[in-house]
Amino acid sequence: MPAFPPFLFPRSWASRLRARLRTMMQPMSLRMLALGFAAGLPLLLVMGTLSFRLREAGVDRATISYLSWVGLAYGFKWVWAPLVDRLPVPLLTRRLGQRRGWLLLGQLGVMAGLAGMALAHPQNGLHMVAWCALAVAFASATQDIALDAWRIESAPAQQQPLLAASYQTGYRLAMIWAGAGALWLAGAAQDTSALASASASASGYDNAGWRRAYLVMAASMLVGVGTLLLAPEPAATTQRGMADRAQWLRAVRRVAARGVPLAALAAASLWALLLASLAGAATGAGWVAAVQGWGQAQAAALLPLTGTAWAARASVWPQMAVAALAAALTWAGAKGRGPRWRPAARSRAALALAWGQASFVAPFADFFGRHGRQALLLLALIGTYRISDTVMGIMANPFYVDMAYTKDEVAAVSKTWGLVMTLLGAFVGGGLALRFGVMRILMLGALLSSLSNLLFAWLAGYGHSVAALAAVVSADNLASGLASAAFVGYLSSLTSLGYSATQYALFSSLMLLGPKLLAGFSGHYVNAFGYANFFTATALLGLPVLALVWLAQRAESSRKQEQIQAG
Repeated sequence: MPAFPPFLFPRSWASRLRARLRTMMQPMSLRMLALGFAAGLPLLLVMGTLSFRLREAGVDRATISYLSWVGLAYGFKWVWAPLVDRLPVPLLTRRLGQRRGWLLLGQLGVMAGLAGMALAHPQNGLHMVAWCALAVAFASATQDIALDAWRIESAPAQQQPLLAASYQTGYRLAMIWAGAGALWLAGAAQDTSALASASASASGYDNAGWRRAYLVMAASMLVGVGTLLLAPEPAATTQRGMADRAQWLRAVRRVAARGVPLAALAAASLWALLLASLAGAATGAGWVAAVQGWGQAQAAALLPLTGTAWAARASVWPQMAVAALAAALTWAGAKGRGPRWRPAARSRAALALAWGQASFVAPFADFFGRHGRQALLLLALIGTYRISDTVMGIMANPFYVDMAYTKDEVAAVSKTWGLVMTLLGAFVGGGLALRFGVMRILMLGALLSSLSNLLFAWLAGYGHSVAALAAVVSADNLASGLASAAFVGYLSSLTSLGYSATQYALFSSLMLLGPKLLAGFSGHYVNAFGYANFFTATALLGLPVLALVWLAQRAESSRKQEQIQAG
């Protein structure tokens, strides 16, 4: 390693930096860097980059916002996480092991989905684009589940921060490539006169450029595939196997003795139906359109005084009714209300219910048992903290297109410079959280995230200006990075050691679920009221979050005082 000049780094700092660089060059860290790249690549390709492509192709903003619901796969990944954890993949698990088998399956699914998105044309095959995007999101979420487990099991606890840093570095590099890189690739093809004259439509949309960009992105997943095939399978620990076995036996005894509330089983079925309907709405499934049309007709019949505008927005009433009923049944099941089903001991039904108890119910029960009455407050904060950023972000790329920003301008300012500012914000937020405490920076991040959305409202009236765009993106991404760093620290503090991975997956899923659902209607709002009003409304969405952070801070202070008095 080269020596560092003593006037730049004191000797102690230089030695620490050399040690850190040596550690980051270890095979495990390099493997994590490459796998983090594979994990970060699909996200923008089914979200921000895809929305830019669709808007350029002339797809309506409301349709683009509905398509953002494919990202709900990341919000529901906790549903099939126990399957990834326990069930073997035919052929792959036998050859590669449990973790690498699921990882390879997820990576191959991402590659196939991206290739399908490349070959589909959004102007005459939008349904195919949507279904392929849903497949990419599902496969990518599966890859995330398996990769988290692989990382945790591949190194001791003291090395996890380093692996997490390597993972985040690879993830952010992939986001630059999937954001700025994809736009540059698509723009380069469009700038080639031969291709432009052959394939550009009358609206200026060039599908050949986007086809090349998405095929290159699919090939880029080979970085993760090659790394995975060369990486070792982590050895399963005896302690974990014993803990899983003990938890399983407790669940079997509990089901045999008490049964399962029928309300909980009904709630699980309704949540599955809701997830299927949202996926169908995002992909334009006919049965969902029929249900939404029925809801719109009923609204028009029952509420004639509200006019057709309100009835048009009522197409989602059936989903809202299912969600409300599912939430009520979930509460009843958690409280043990109503009749119970007691299957025969050791029957297949009893064993299946015991597996569900150990996999899904136990992490929830542990969280509510530790936090008591404050649990609902904490869940409300988790589910709404990033609502301003998430709802606004769906319309950001269509906004750039409608403001006549070119691909190169968006790639340079939003996708590259913006990501640099996000990393800077995360660095600053982490340091401030260590200095002043997580809750204070949580409040600061929520406030700045809301205020930065007002800058986009100003930009909508200011007009096309790369300098103004750079200033707005800098402030917004800096605030977003600061808020994210504080929020990740806060989520980590809420998990239990016995269920850390599962509960963190649940929290991170809940963080996206509500905002993503609401973001699906952002296109309708922009069509009705314009961009400036939309950005202002997203800023106002952050006001209740400030109250929730304040209440959570008070609850945290009270809990610490009680612990001091008890000690």
